[in-house]
Amino acid sequence: MNYAWPLVALGLSVLLCFVLTPLARQFGWVDRPDSRKQHEGEIPLSGGWAIVLAVAAVMLWRGGWSGPITVLGWSSLIVFLTGLVDDRRHIKVPLRFALQALALLCMIWYGDVLLYNFGKLFWDRLLGLGPLAIPITVFSALGVINAFNMIDGMDGLSGGLALIALGGMAFLAGRGGFVEEHAILLIISAAVLGFLLLNFRFPWRQRALVFLGDSGTSWLGFVMAWFFILLSQDFQVDGNFRAYAPITAIWLFGLPLMDTTYVMIRRAIVREPIFGADQRHLHHRFLRSGFTVVQTWLAMIGAAVAMALIGITGELLRWSEWWMFYGYVGLAGCYLVWMNRSRKTRRFLGREIQ
Repeated sequence: MNYAWPLVALGLSVLLCFVLTPLARQFGWVDRPDSRKQHEGEIPLSGGWAIVLAVAAVMLWRGGWSGPITVLGWSSLIVFLTGLVDDRRHIKVPLRFALQALALLCMIWYGDVLLYNFGKLFWDRLLGLGPLAIPITVFSALGVINAFNMIDGMDGLSGGLALIALGGMAFLAGRGGFVEEHAILLIISAAVLGFLLLNFRFPWRQRALVFLGDSGTSWLGFVMAWFFILLSQDFQVDGNFRAYAPITAIWLFGLPLMDTTYVMIRRAIVREPIFGADQRHLHHRFLRSGFTVVQTWLAMIGAAVAMALIGITGELLRWSEWWMFYGYVGLAGCYLVWMNRSRKTRRFLGREIQ
């Protein structure tokens, strides 16, 4: 692979963030502070635009835009445009889900990206999905898209979590000999890094210059779901040719899944809209306990990196898939209990929750 392409994607992403910011302001694609959002001033939602355009430009430039990648481009465009409209006019949840599901059906029918099995979760045989493969694929991918969208609530967080998942997949794809997938994942990762340079809080800049918006988070969620599925399934009918086990993908995306599961359970218990907005997420718990944005970012990114390393280590050392599955379920269970206990006691990591 020519590793100059990711550098081009990084540079383009940074450049486009600056170029598109005035347009975002002019046409009203900005995030305004309110009772739930604590940032200062109107922040342009041009980060997602920059990432998508940078990746598309590099892919066209290098001549890799053909076959399944074309399907990835057009199907992810449906998700991106849906998020773009949602950023401006707030699409109702059922319609947003329907459009995302349409993109996922394109992924399945035209891209042949489908969850055929969950791996060896309970015994030493593949847990095949049979006729349930299509609905479970759509449900699982919708979960990834919206889990990533829901956790986007703090400067640098979504970009950092995306880099961890994309980087982990890129490493395992390269190790497994998936050259083209390895290259694409590195290009997307570099574009995300370019955005993150303008979204993260540095000592010399105490606020984000751009946000991803629903268009950016939804697009990244879709792309991650595509590769989570594609690289975790057998590429041969009678072989075992894959980059990693399905449970490894769960570990790469472990923190957003845990966080979203907790929030949705709490909303269901108190009979609030499942996909509404609130301050029950893990980063809210940190911030309301007096931790700074940077401290919160370091803690959450550190936890996400640790989980990703467990998944990668398990893949490299060929740990049993069922032990990896039970390990994640146990960790997720501890997380849910811990979050619920801190809610009841109004204390989090030794601090009072405000």
